Parts: sequence; structure tokens; C-alpha cells
Amino acid sequence: MVQTIEEFVKTLQEEGVEAGRRGAEKLLAEAKVQAEKIVEQARQQAAEIVEEARQEAQRTRVRGETELRLAARDTITRLQDALNSALRAVLFPAVRRTLMDPQFLSELIRDVVLRYAENDAIDRNSPAVRVSKEISDEQRQRLAALLLESLAQRGGQLASIDLDAVLGEAGFELVLRDGAVEVTTEAVVDSLAELVGPEVRKLISDAAGS
Repeated sequence: MVQTIEEFVKTLQEEGVEAGRRGAEKLLAEAKVQAEKIVEQARQQAAEIVEEARQEAQRTRVRGETELRLAARDTITRLQDALNSALRAVLFPAVRRTLMDPQFLSELIRDVVLRYAENDAIDRNSPAVRVSKEISDEQRQRLAALLLESLAQRGGQLASIDLDAVLGEAGFELVLRDGAVEVTTEAVVDSLAELVGPEVRKLISDAAGS
């Protein structure tokens, strides 16, 4: 069949349009696939970012909780130390005043002397007692008289008692055959602080946990 020039041109145009349409559809399909890949990659990256952010938030929370616990523990320790120091500051002058009182000191020494005399741990005839250097000779003589009188009332007959003013703090030391028993301000405060300290620490711990 013989085509005219017009028919031939028309055929070329139609084939060109069809080829162009198919090419466009192919490009569109490829673009769609590429777009889906990009979207999927973006979705995966977003998921990874979210997971990393979640893990970092978890690590931050754990670090924060750990730091808070450590800070709380340090605060409680400092508070306990401060309260113990305050306790000692309150106890020390009160104990010192009491141990510097001749009447109280004589009765305390008497009780200790009698206790160790029963075990034959001291010189029964003239036990040696070290007292504070702050006690004057007059006060020491008075203390010795009170002590001998108090011992006599409790059945402890002594010819004399040796009071040697050598201690740097209030209180006394009773010289034993194999050592000495110490009842000084520092020793009494330490003992009282040990008794009160656990209760103070328990109160702080209970308050911190509530």
C-alpha cells in the first residue's frame, strides 16, 4: 500500500507520541521506585534516630538517678558529720564542767577506786590518781578530803590518796597495777557520741528515705 507524504508524517508523529508516552511512563515508574526507596531509607534513618534518642535518654536518666543517689548519700554523710560535730561541741563543755566539779569528781573517783580495789588492781593503801593541771593545790586538797570522806562512807578505809595534777583536760586517770583507767572529757564525749551517733544516723536515714 502506497502512503502519501502526509500519511507518512502522520504515522511518524503518532509513533513518536506513543514512544514518548511509553518513555514517560517508564521514567515515572522508575521515579516512583526511586522515591519509595528514598522514603524507606528516610523511614529507617528516622527510626534509628528515634531509637538512639531513646537510648540516650535512658542513659541520661540512669546517669541522673545515679548522680542523685550519690549526691544524696554525700549530703547525708555531710549532715551526719555536721550533726556529730555539733553533738560533740554541745557535749564537750557540759562534760568538762561536770568533771571539774569537785563534789561530782570525788564521787566518781570513789566509785571507780572501789570497783578496782575489789579486784586488787590498785594500791589499796594509797591509790594514785592523775587529775587536771587546771586544778589548783587548794582545789586538789579539797578534792582529796572529799574523796577520802566519800570512800570512808562506803566502807573504803584509806590512809591517803595521791592526786597528781598532770592531765591536760578535765577528768581523771586511776593508775592500775598494769595500766590506767581513763575518765577524761574526751573519753566521756567519745563514749556519749558513740551511743547517740547511731540514733542520729538512723533518724537522718529514715528522714531521707521518707
